[in-house]
Amino acid sequence: MTSNLNLIIASLLLIIIIIFKIIIIYKHKVNKNKTLYQYTKRLIIALIIISIVVFASSLLINISNSTTSLDDTITSLINAFSISLITFPISLITLYHTSFQDEEQISHIKTIITNNFDSTLIRKFNKAGINVIILSTNNYPSKIKTIEVEEIEPKLLHKNIQIKTDDYHLIENTIDKKNTIYVLDNLKDFYLKLKKSRGTEDNYIRGIKYLIITYFPLILSYYFLSILNFPITYNLLTIIILKIYTIINSEYLLKNLPYDTDIMTRKPKPTNIFIGKQETIFLILESFCIFFILNIPYMLAIVENGPEDFANSLFYTLFIMINILYTISIISDSNIIKNMFKSLKSISLIIYFILSIGLICLINFNNFLDTTSIGWHNCISCILFSLIAISINELIKLARFTTTKGRKK
Repeated sequence: MTSNLNLIIASLLLIIIIIFKIIIIYKHKVNKNKTLYQYTKRLIIALIIISIVVFASSLLINISNSTTSLDDTITSLINAFSISLITFPISLITLYHTSFQDEEQISHIKTIITNNFDSTLIRKFNKAGINVIILSTNNYPSKIKTIEVEEIEPKLLHKNIQIKTDDYHLIENTIDKKNTIYVLDNLKDFYLKLKKSRGTEDNYIRGIKYLIITYFPLILSYYFLSILNFPITYNLLTIIILKIYTIINSEYLLKNLPYDTDIMTRKPKPTNIFIGKQETIFLILESFCIFFILNIPYMLAIVENGPEDFANSLFYTLFIMINILYTISIISDSNIIKNMFKSLKSISLIIYFILSIGLICLINFNNFLDTTSIGWHNCISCILFSLIAISINELIKLARFTTTKGRKK
C-alpha cells in the first residue's frame, strides 16, 4: 500500500471521527454550568494548547532531520501533525456528553430534605455522608431529634433532624442550595439514582485517567527517543486507528464498568476537586512506569540493528497489550487474575478483547502501518512487559485490600 493511499485512509477516518463527534455534541445536550463540565473544558483547552506546542516542536525536530525539498517538508508537516494528534483531546471532547445526563446534579449532594420517613434508608444515606431533614408534623418512632419551627438554627441543618412543619419552603433561604435536594416522592428511587450518579462520575474520572495513562507515555516516548536519536516516527494512520481504539474504550466500555463497592459508603466528593492529589501522584507514577516499559523493547531492537518496522511492531503491540491488561486491572479492586475471570462474564469486554486482538493482528500481519510480524515468542514477551507496566496499579490495589473498596466489587 502506497503512502498516498495510507494518507487518504487516515484523512477519511479523521473526517468520520470529526463528523461523529459533531453528531454526539448535537444530540447530547449538557448543562455547561456544571462544575465537572467546567473542569473538563479547562483540561480540553489546556490539551489543545499543548497539542499546538507539540506540533511546533515536533515540526522543528522533523525539519532539522530532513532536507529542504518540498516532499520532505510535506512529510515533516504530516509527521508533526500525527504527533500533535496524540495530545489533541479527541476522546475527551465528547466524553462528558456521553457520560452525563443529570447525574452530576445530585452526585455531590450532602443534605436531603423530605417529607417521608424511612429509618433504613436514612441510615443508608448517613453511611453515604448525607444527612436527612424531615419536614413533617407526624410523630415517628425514632431517635432523630425533633424541633419546632422557632428552634431552627443553621448548625442543626447539617444533622439528621425532624422539623414539625409541612411548609417545604420554610428553610429555603437557610440551606446550602448547591449541596441540598428536596426528595418529596420516593426515597428509595432517589437512593438508587444517587448511586448511579456517583458511579457515573467515578467511571467518568476513570475514563479521563485512562486517556492520560494511554497518551502521556506515547508523547513522552517520542521526545525521549528523538533526543536519543532513535528513528521514532508515528504513522498518521496508526495514530488515528489508536484514537478510534481508545474512543471505543473510554466512551463505551469504561463508563459501563461495575461501580466500586464502597460507592455508597464514601463521603460526598467536594465539587472543587477534579482528580485528588493522591490519585494524581499515582497517575503520574503509572504513566512513567508505562513509559519506561514501552520503550525498552523498542530500544533493544534498534540497538541490536533490528529493522525499524520490527521495532515499531514491538512498540505498538506492547502498547495494545498494556491497554488490555490495564482495562482488566481497573475492572475492580480484585487482583488482575480474578478480574480476568470476571471479564469473561461481560459481553462488552469480550468484544473489546476481540477488537484488541484484531488490532494486534493488523499491526503484525501487514506493512502499511510501517510494521511487521514479531512472532509468538515476542508477543509473549510483550505480555510479560505489560504485566510489569501495570504493576503499580496492582500494588496500589494490594495496599487498599484491607479496606471495603479493596475486598470485592
